Amino acid sequence: MKGIQFDNAAQRKTYVGVVYEAGTRAIKEQVLEALPPEFSRLHNEGWIHIHDLEAYGQTYNCLQMDILRGFPYERFEPYSGFRKITGIFDHFRDLVVKLGNEQSGGIGFPNFDLDLEYLFERLDIEDSAETRQALRDSIEAFVDWCNRSRERCGQTTYYVSLNIGLATGQVGRFVSRALLEYFRESSLDVIKPNIVFKVKDGVNHLPTDRNHDLFRLAVQCTCKKMIPTYLLFDSAANAAYDPLKVGIMGCRTKVVANVFGEDRSIGRGNIDYVTINLPRIALDVDRQHGGRNGAEKVRRFKERWASIAGVVRDILLDRYRRLLDLSPDDFPCNQTYRLWLADLDSGGGLEDVLRHGTFSVGFIGLSEAVEVLLGEKYFATARGREVALDLVRHMRQVVDGYRQQLTMNFTLLASSGEFISGRFPALDRLTFKHPVIQKEYYTNSFHVDVDSGLDPFGKLEVEGPFHALSNGGCISYVEFSSAPIENAEAIEEVIQAGIDHGVNYLGVNFPLDRCLDCEVHGTFDRCPRCEGTRIHRIRRVSGYLEDLQFFTTGKKAEVGRRTPNATLHPRGGC
Repeated sequence: MKGIQFDNAAQRKTYVGVVYEAGTRAIKEQVLEALPPEFSRLHNEGWIHIHDLEAYGQTYNCLQMDILRGFPYERFEPYSGFRKITGIFDHFRDLVVKLGNEQSGGIGFPNFDLDLEYLFERLDIEDSAETRQALRDSIEAFVDWCNRSRERCGQTTYYVSLNIGLATGQVGRFVSRALLEYFRESSLDVIKPNIVFKVKDGVNHLPTDRNHDLFRLAVQCTCKKMIPTYLLFDSAANAAYDPLKVGIMGCRTKVVANVFGEDRSIGRGNIDYVTINLPRIALDVDRQHGGRNGAEKVRRFKERWASIAGVVRDILLDRYRRLLDLSPDDFPCNQTYRLWLADLDSGGGLEDVLRHGTFSVGFIGLSEAVEVLLGEKYFATARGREVALDLVRHMRQVVDGYRQQLTMNFTLLASSGEFISGRFPALDRLTFKHPVIQKEYYTNSFHVDVDSGLDPFGKLEVEGPFHALSNGGCISYVEFSSAPIENAEAIEEVIQAGIDHGVNYLGVNFPLDRCLDCEVHGTFDRCPRCEGTRIHRIRRVSGYLEDLQFFTTGKKAEVGRRTPNATLHPRGGC
């Protein structure tokens, strides 16, 4: 098992995992051999990446579960209050395990606090000191389980996202408080699930709001553990949506607009996505038309991108059509608990359900692409910023065209690229020579370079306009030099700046190190107490916290170049 390089940081080297990984690689090869030659060629050469190839035509990607529609209420009727509470969380674990082996991607609870509050009332659970303690214990046990269980394919923890912050009733508020308090006070071994705090004026953001205390608690938790991240409903990117009906995956996938009905996330998911390698297109244009001016190269880039995007559209459609050939019986958890917004066994079959999902055209490496085309960092000049925005506007217009022409939920995704951030430049080095390739990774989506030197507010100002364009999901991060434990105000200022600049989804990153010999926490290469070098390092990758030693090659290279957007001084100020 030594020397195995997995595709993401959540995987571990177990016997079952190695067997699964070997099978996965074989299936991917078989799928690529069977696909139309143009699909396979673009993937193999590195123009695109077809994600989750082993699941091609076998399942969809991710889902924001509607846990209330098919909840087994009758089964709970004879239970005591205590048994009902523990039974709810047994049910949650059961859903995660079954769904985690029925789909390829993440599992979302779009309103974790509100749904638990509803279940308390519907199941007639008394709100007492005893039931509250049982609820707190169950929440803590669920969090522990999310960190310990590597039951998916024998090697991976489940990608679970809990959206909270809007429940204003006593029970719902208690759920959010118990979850945040436990996560904040737990050790660095507790880094899952991803908690998303929904920020909304009139509910929790303003000092006079009923849930403002929970917002402050969330910020304190972020200061210590980087979690929660923040879904900003007063930003321009989200202001039109009902926060009660919208949740997001910790990885950034966003499913809201729907050509077949109500704009909502609950009971909907992403069918799948394909990411386009922007730097490779730029490198090819530069090689063929290097003597032309920047505007002409940008025009040719758009043409080349649109041509590749047309193939990506066809790949997503082919994958979807193959999926429709399956039976509802291939999705027993979804069928039994009615987790989508429509029933799998309805008269219209799978299409009546899965058409509500999204088909995402992703992109990575906007920063490197503009640098190749213009010879400058896009975030450093007004011209660079305008060209970058112009390119993404063009992408969105093309993808919106697919949506209108086909009456399907096509979206533009700002890809995270955990695996492909290293795969793409490795392939590009075989064909091209350029400084952007030599650093061994490409920058996520539309993000500025990780060593940009911009301050937090400058970074959000630059990245903010891209959020409204990337309707399939996106996130902006601010990097701190260390945990801002005594500086919650700095995080609140960053959140407000995100709202002001139109950021849809926001996260805060900083190094989290722990000495395995004496348990000292901080940011260091060598333990300041015992001078030991056995250091447990937690960093964020693709939206989730993971142990740095398990990062992919490309992400390790990126982490090595990350520089803070804000440096925290000893007294906590920026």
